[in-house]
Amino acid sequence: MLSRAKLKMLNVAATVNKERMQAGIKEIEEATTVMPTLQARQAAMLEDRAEWLHTHDKAMAETREAGRAPDERIANLVSAIGEFIARQK
Repeated sequence: MLSRAKLKMLNVAATVNKERMQAGIKEIEEATTVMPTLQARQAAMLEDRAEWLHTHDKAMAETREAGRAPDERIANLVSAIGEFIARQK
């Protein structure tokens, strides 16, 4: 038969193990509560980023297109001036 001291030590060890298990279970429960919130926040941020990127790309394309018209007009003016000068000679 086990002595009282050994029984007390076993009881203490069992209590410690039970407390550790309860703490582990609590951590898992908290993680399962927090993770969906974090995932939803991350998904919303990714959607916002994708929308911003689409808007940015569209604005850049419009800016490039708007820059082409003056370039073409300048090229036409330079050509016309060159032709005018050539006729004057």
